[in-house]
Amino acid sequence: MGTIGPEVYQTHYYAAYGWNGPKAHENGKKDWSFTDLIITAPGPLGALTFGKTKEPFVYEIVGDATFLPQIERVLNPFFTSRNVGLQLSNTAFKKRMTYTSGWFNQWWVLKTVFNDTGNDFASRVTGLISINDDGSRYLHIGASTRYSGANNGAVRLRGRAESNVSSYYVDTGNIPASNQKEFALEGLWTRDRYSVLTEYVRSQVNATQVANPSFYGFYVTGSVFFTGEHRPYDRNVGFARRPIPNRRWGAVELTARYSRLDLNDKSIRGGLMNKGTLDLNWFLNRRWKLAVDGGLVNLDRKGLNGYTTIFQTRIQYVF
Repeated sequence: MGTIGPEVYQTHYYAAYGWNGPKAHENGKKDWSFTDLIITAPGPLGALTFGKTKEPFVYEIVGDATFLPQIERVLNPFFTSRNVGLQLSNTAFKKRMTYTSGWFNQWWVLKTVFNDTGNDFASRVTGLISINDDGSRYLHIGASTRYSGANNGAVRLRGRAESNVSSYYVDTGNIPASNQKEFALEGLWTRDRYSVLTEYVRSQVNATQVANPSFYGFYVTGSVFFTGEHRPYDRNVGFARRPIPNRRWGAVELTARYSRLDLNDKSIRGGLMNKGTLDLNWFLNRRWKLAVDGGLVNLDRKGLNGYTTIFQTRIQYVF
């Protein structure tokens, strides 16, 4: 990560290289790969970014994943974690509004024919409805849209139980289709140590052999910092950053979350998953975080209904 050039026309670059886990080959990935590789340059219409980066769709993927209230994301059936493309972003109304739009396609990374990989177009707009002088009380809202072209003539949505080491709980399988269109709403309310974060996503698949199915997902997360901190809001990007501990021994946060994924519609039976979780986060300082997460998952899929208890921990260091 760094900058090139004079301050007025400064170009930013960012690269991240990581291990894809023990199941990389099962998921069609390499053992090691670039998670991010981008260049951002200023322009008359805003900041222009090119490379492998996040698509501007839903708060969970756009925001700082390492400092979200919950350990893992749940809306992953509806977005691509990283994609290769070009996007333009800017702010308005004294940075009370952000907007980002982009086009993405991975054909040259996957080494496939251009027409066999889907073109993705995504846009996100946010508004800061209110904020106090020290930034400890604010209300953020946002909306995003995404058009995702089919890959090799099919669309597939699948998701895990908010745990990247678990198997896929909900899965539509390959749906013969030309594209899917998605719409999402988000909201973040913060009042001193308390906050509520929520999102809703709806996907409409333009299927070619079955009636067009529609799927949805949502979550509601409540958070309280026992030590009084809050997540500061970044007006430049439209999401909250990492909490800054007030005490030498760090900040302690408790979160509660309910989420649902419904990938059942028409003849597609991808499954219905409900999950409730409790998280305890300890931010030792700006870099270190310890987290403990426990949850109960209910899955109803293909005529079977069952429960899973999940317990996971995380030790995290951010450069």
